[in-house]
Amino acid sequence: MKTSLKSISISLTLIASSFLAVTPAQAAVMQPSAYYNDCGNPTFSPKTITQYCADAGAGVINIKWTTWGSTSAKGTGVYYINGCTPNCASGKDSYTKVNVLLSGLKKTHGKNYLLNVTVTPLAGKKFLWPASMKPVPTSVKWVTDFWRG
Repeated sequence: MKTSLKSISISLTLIASSFLAVTPAQAAVMQPSAYYNDCGNPTFSPKTITQYCADAGAGVINIKWTTWGSTSAKGTGVYYINGCTPNCASGKDSYTKVNVLLSGLKKTHGKNYLLNVTVTPLAGKKFLWPASMKPVPTSVKWVTDFWRG
């Protein structure tokens, strides 16, 4: 059986690569550049974010991120808020399609976090807002600052 030098070289390369571990430098490159703190849980590119951790009465769901960088993240989703009428347990949510911006990079708890949230209705739209909560804002902003442990 005649074996070419090229096929031996390819075989040796494949065998050697299977034994190589990821170096710390490579692992650092694979880490997310920033996280979001959703009620004490570090998340990268979350599908939902909560505004009020105590009762989850407002937040953004169905988020699709268009960018996620070391200093900001942008996406779209659906903002919901509980109108709490007649009370919060029985209240109905209002929903609005929105743009989501995360910013305010801060290193804390051993990771980089985007702490500031700004939510605005899609172009030409307004928030669908509970009747009992006036006036209707043009944007909703909060800082995620809930930390466990």
